[in-house]
Amino acid sequence: MDARYFDGKTAAAHPVNLALDGQTLLLRGGGIELRWPLNEVQISERLGNTPRRLTFPDGSHCEVTDHAALDALLPQTRRDWLDRMQHSLPWALLSAVLIVAALLASYRYLLPWGAEVLAQRAPESVLQQMGRSTLETLDRFMLQPSTLNAARQQTLTAKFAALRPLPGDDMQYRIVFRSAPGAGPNAFALPDGTIVLLDELVAMTKDDNEILAVLAHERGHVERRHGARMVLQSSAVGLVIGWYMGDVSSLLTALPAAVLEAGYSRNMEREADEYAAATLQHNALSPCLLTGMLNKLEAAHNKDEAAPQSGTQQAKVLDYFASHPATGERAVVLCPGSR
Repeated sequence: MDARYFDGKTAAAHPVNLALDGQTLLLRGGGIELRWPLNEVQISERLGNTPRRLTFPDGSHCEVTDHAALDALLPQTRRDWLDRMQHSLPWALLSAVLIVAALLASYRYLLPWGAEVLAQRAPESVLQQMGRSTLETLDRFMLQPSTLNAARQQTLTAKFAALRPLPGDDMQYRIVFRSAPGAGPNAFALPDGTIVLLDELVAMTKDDNEILAVLAHERGHVERRHGARMVLQSSAVGLVIGWYMGDVSSLLTALPAAVLEAGYSRNMEREADEYAAATLQHNALSPCLLTGMLNKLEAAHNKDEAAPQSGTQQAKVLDYFASHPATGERAVVLCPGSR
């Protein structure tokens, strides 16, 4: 069969003829005559109609375009089951389906698991940067200074600080007071342990213990690293690229946007509810306090949605930070017998 020979020293192609003598490959043409043991010749896989390469021990090689002639000359190069699968449309489609299924499974199970592991091991400096950057962004574009008097702020801060932490809690917390009339009653936690309490939520109830129940729920998000986990999940690709490129500073500047766009899953809300209930019981308070507050938040949420101004951009963005409206399932878990 015909082939083109490249000696590995120049770019010139030499027309040659290939033949088989037992287990020896013969190469002749243009004053060239070479013999190579067949077991020392590397033969490339078949890939469509592209030329196949026969590479020799000295670095030279031949290119063959007549696939049928090569298969006839060297029976051992005939397509095996793997080669047939690679060139089979049904197998290609099945492979594509399996790849998509693997990606979906990784997104559904592997990514959350990895985010949880990484979030629990995140350095304190990273959590601080995440919290600081996010609060600065919110203060610049969405939040307003609190109108609560200093005495009221101090009272709520002192009551929250007096809550005995659960065994194993290791985060430091601080409450910052803000106002956001267009967002309604809210409280939300940042990854560094900062809990933002809006005036609108404080005005919703006269029972400070209900406010403490909401703050305990938000503390549960922090202790379980929910904010950091959602950031890691929502910006996994950016994190990988930033880590690989070594550009951590630009990555951190993008974190506020990731925090704003993230949202807690049902499991995370359930974990925060359980944490709040345990904290309240640990402090001789009833978990039903959180149920009552969630009912009030739900009513306020439904009222805001019905109002024309509820569609403002500020309300839409901050809706992520709101405690989710109470459901029958959550109420029963937190306060058995409630409806």
